[in-house]
Amino acid sequence: MLTRVQYKRFSDKIADQIVGLIKSGKLKPGDSLPPEREMAKKLGVSGPPLREGLKILETLGFIEIQPRRKITIKSITGSSIGDPLLKTIEDDIDMVIQLLEVRKILESWAATKASQQATKEDIEYMEEVFQNLERDFQSNQLGVDADARFHLAVYQAAHNTVLSHIGSTLFDLLWQAQKVTRETMFKEQDNRKVLLEQHFFILQSIKERNPKKAQSAILAHLNFAEKKIIELAPGR
Repeated sequence: MLTRVQYKRFSDKIADQIVGLIKSGKLKPGDSLPPEREMAKKLGVSGPPLREGLKILETLGFIEIQPRRKITIKSITGSSIGDPLLKTIEDDIDMVIQLLEVRKILESWAATKASQQATKEDIEYMEEVFQNLERDFQSNQLGVDADARFHLAVYQAAHNTVLSHIGSTLFDLLWQAQKVTRETMFKEQDNRKVLLEQHFFILQSIKERNPKKAQSAILAHLNFAEKKIIELAPGR
């Protein structure tokens, strides 16, 4: 039953520890790791094994080491899901509607869990993104980036590691879809106000820790978006 214990290098132990933090959800896609000097001090190792451990993680696709040594966590689901779909969704209303149907499944569950699991920091971040969305709408912008980030924040507030990484992988797809939907929906000026109110209700439901209300709020928002796209899209 027992097997011989194998010696592990410091670099392997470092890589395993960071992978463990990613799997537990303590490190999410887009999070930055501390500077190398700080990490080495916390881990009690010197620079060479730390850099070797980071290289292992980079090779396996867990992290991205950017210029000037900024190290960020990557989505463990990879980018291959989003890239081909991104090409098919550009200016294609039918594909946007299909994405909305998938989002209803994922985000209704995410909102339910977020209302139960969201931390104070999660809610503060959603409030910050909501304020960005509000400013964008007030200045007659599409608010695409803030909108996509708000929905990604709901995924992450659910504290389900797989869902969080899927949401991060699909962020570019969501961004492109939001661009198409906003350009269509804002043919009616009142829709800006309605969408802002809907995002507020989603946020408020999560803050109130009300799962049914959170699920209902996000489904009402996505159903409204689908309805308006069908009504307003040219040629439909």
